[in-house]
Amino acid sequence: MNKYMLCDYARSDWGKSQTLLKVIELLKDIANPVIEEQIGAVDKFAVFIINEKKIVVNTQGDPDSYQEEGLARAVKEKAHVIVCASRSKGSTYDCVKEYEKNDYEIIWFRNFYANNDKLPCVAYLPELMASAIVNLIKTIIII
Repeated sequence: MNKYMLCDYARSDWGKSQTLLKVIELLKDIANPVIEEQIGAVDKFAVFIINEKKIVVNTQGDPDSYQEEGLARAVKEKAHVIVCASRSKGSTYDCVKEYEKNDYEIIWFRNFYANNDKLPCVAYLPELMASAIVNLIKTIIII
């Protein structure tokens, strides 16, 4: 059985945490929540079960943050799918890459971003991307 890591990778202030927090909210509608912990002021670590498979969402992806500890914890939880964040290069990106050695297939993505934050659609971008991520999780769980 393949294991997957879905990683939102982008530069700082690109909306990664906001998108992944929305993923947590959407998963509550389709999965059994097991753990939801606040990590710092904004970020969360959450565990869900769908069809006896664990999904872990760790929204922290900044350097010198809970990212590395959260990913290690997700592996200890025997997660089938890990959803996480990292910067586009450097220590957080390298940390995610290490999990290929733990038999995780990594699917990289970047969430929607607009330079003009006054566009009417900007408020909906995190939810649109989060919906796509949840659809991917559902697909992974059934294959």
